Amino acid sequence: MPAEIERIRPDFLWNKPHFTNLVTSTGGKTIHLSGLVASTPDGELVGPGDLGVQMAYIYDTVRRALALAGATPANVLRQRVFIVGLRPDHRPVIMKAMMDFYGDGKSAASTCVGVEALLVEGAMVEIDVTAAVDE
Repeated sequence: MPAEIERIRPDFLWNKPHFTNLVTSTGGKTIHLSGLVASTPDGELVGPGDLGVQMAYIYDTVRRALALAGATPANVLRQRVFIVGLRPDHRPVIMKAMMDFYGDGKSAASTCVGVEALLVEGAMVEIDVTAAVDE
């Protein structure tokens, strides 16, 4: 059964380029990827103190993990982003990382939340995603 994904940008919401406010899906297989931080398979932190480097590494890892399930960033329905000490001046870094990952027009519904800490020492961001692919 094919997965049909619809991205809706209602004109009554503030639509930003790096995510889509409303995403629906029908059919297909759902993929749930646990929250990832910027650490190597050996547990070494990547990009200590650099939010942009950590986000780029995580999104690359997300891309690789999705590929194992037959998905691409275009199949992502929803993402949750947790950032330690989130501040408004982080927005350009966050937008760039999301735009680099999703490209044009296929972004996911998104929530970005500031948190006090993550379970990996020095991790500044954790991202989880849900995607859908043809079954």
